[in-house]
Amino acid sequence: MSREVVVHLTRPEDLVTVDPAGLYDDADARSVPGAVEILDELLARGRPGRHDRVVLTLPAGTAGPDPAATAAHLQAVLRRWCVRRNEQGEREGAVLWRQGLNSLRPGIPLFLVGLLFSTGFLEPDVPAFFQDVLGNGVFLVIAWVGLWYPLDLFFFARLPLRREHRVLDALLAMPVEVRVRGAAPSE
Repeated sequence: MSREVVVHLTRPEDLVTVDPAGLYDDADARSVPGAVEILDELLARGRPGRHDRVVLTLPAGTAGPDPAATAAHLQAVLRRWCVRRNEQGEREGAVLWRQGLNSLRPGIPLFLVGLLFSTGFLEPDVPAFFQDVLGNGVFLVIAWVGLWYPLDLFFFARLPLRREHRVLDALLAMPVEVRVRGAAPSE
């Protein structure tokens, strides 16, 4: 079953750029570029299927004298946008990885100090109240805090970037159709 992602553009440039000032005068002005809307829709849907496709609509007046040439140009622009967005995601992923490595520098000593104090308060000669509050509580939490942020950066913070990368790769291979609004859809 084919699922379409339909995006209505006012002009071809709306695929990758918007003019926020246009909202003052034009009720149909966009606040988000069409390519971002496509990506958001695909991310919200789950795994893109091989039968999915993108449909861009344009008013007849902005489709140009040769709508087929405009369609080919918009397809090429969308492909370039996907490649650039993937490059941006790779840079952001690398930054998160480096932040994770850098956060280990203070995190490991904090973990070790918290663990050391925690085990110190778990000795048999320490009263049960202090064992529970300090040994199994405060210092154990301090130990985990030392490693939580680096572990979060290594394993969880980069998951949305990986998902976006997969969706962008699917979008690169997805067929793109451009329709002139008011015209019958082509099959």
